[in-house]
Amino acid sequence: MVRPVTILIVEDEADAARLLQYHLQRGGYRTRLAPDGRVALNAALAERPDLVVLDLMLPHFDGFEVCRLLRAAPLTAAVPILMVTARSASADKLKGFRLGADDYVTKPYVMAELLARVRGLLRRAPAAQFTNL
Repeated sequence: MVRPVTILIVEDEADAARLLQYHLQRGGYRTRLAPDGRVALNAALAERPDLVVLDLMLPHFDGFEVCRLLRAAPLTAAVPILMVTARSASADKLKGFRLGADDYVTKPYVMAELLARVRGLLRRAPAAQFTNL
C-alpha cells in the first residue's frame, strides 16, 4: 500500500499558507502547516515530509537556516525543498541553492506553475513511489 504524499508548507502569512494548502489538497496531497522555522524543523523531524515548501522570511529561524538544518539531518537530507519567497535577488536564489534548495519560486507566483514544480520535484524524489503525481 502506498502512503499519501505529505507536503510541509512553511509560511508565516496565514492567508498564503491556507491558499497553498487548499490547492495542494485539491491535488490529492496531504499537507501540514508550519508558521515558523522552529515549528517547521520539529514537524519535519517528527514526520518526514515528502516535500517542503519553504518561505524565507520566517520567525525564529529564517528559511535559509531551516534549509541548512534539514539538509544536515539524516532523516530529511534528501527531502526536496521548494523555496517560495518574495526575495527575488540573484544573491538570495544562489544562497538558497547553495544551502540545498531544489527549486526557488518568487512571489507572486502562478498557482498552476507552482503545482507543476511540486509534481516535478516529487517525480524526481528518491522515493518516487507516490500515487498522486
